[in-house]
Amino acid sequence: MLAEARPRWFILENVYALTFRNKASRPAFARLLEEIEAAGYSHRWKVLNAADYGVPQLRPRLFVVGCQDSQPVPDLPLPSHHGQWERRSTGGGRLPHVTAGEALAGLFADPEPSEVVRGKWGHLLPGIPPGDNYLHFTARRGHPDPVFEWRSRYWSFLLKLDPLHPSPTIQAQPGPNVGPFHWENRRLRVPELRRLFTFPDDFAFAGRRASVQSQLGNAVPPLLARRVAEATADTSKAGARPRSRGLDPRAKAMA
Repeated sequence: MLAEARPRWFILENVYALTFRNKASRPAFARLLEEIEAAGYSHRWKVLNAADYGVPQLRPRLFVVGCQDSQPVPDLPLPSHHGQWERRSTGGGRLPHVTAGEALAGLFADPEPSEVVRGKWGHLLPGIPPGDNYLHFTARRGHPDPVFEWRSRYWSFLLKLDPLHPSPTIQAQPGPNVGPFHWENRRLRVPELRRLFTFPDDFAFAGRRASVQSQLGNAVPPLLARRVAEATADTSKAGARPRSRGLDPRAKAMA
């Protein structure tokens, strides 16, 4: 695409698992960076967590920004927010992460026919505290009537939102018992999903409910996209800078 279209700058986004140092991801990512350079482009890359930029969703994604070798290499934006992601701190910006409760405050959304959580384990959802998942029903957690073995399912299984924290990553095609679910023990409604992705309240999606979920789950949150685009635009206005190929040392190691 770069070799044929020849844009002055580009922004590429993909799943952050592409950066994993395993047999599947490592050669694919190394090849991607090599082909970007072969097309005549310098680049930077980094995994950005949407919550670190004001999005009420912990959504890590890979961003690669670059330019033709005659242009200044774009910057990636600095975090504006901070908080916890899994067991570690993330971000470093001045503001705390925006929580799901803050994002959904004051929003009225009509009930949807598909919001009832069914499936074999759907009846367990009301017993799970906000922010927790199926692990609540394990012997290791001290449940008197355990249902699941410890770490026998994906983290998102029966996962419930916590209004005091950002939403976990929202998937494009969740299974019948895959969350995050609302703390009111139901699936998230489309207006709520829009808020958690930072789409405007009046943004219209086409298609049935499953299609809308897929569109949202595959989307870059608009607020994060804006931050990355602004950083690229600011670089283009700032004038020439020293060129560099593969500025991230991990990219060099992969190559």
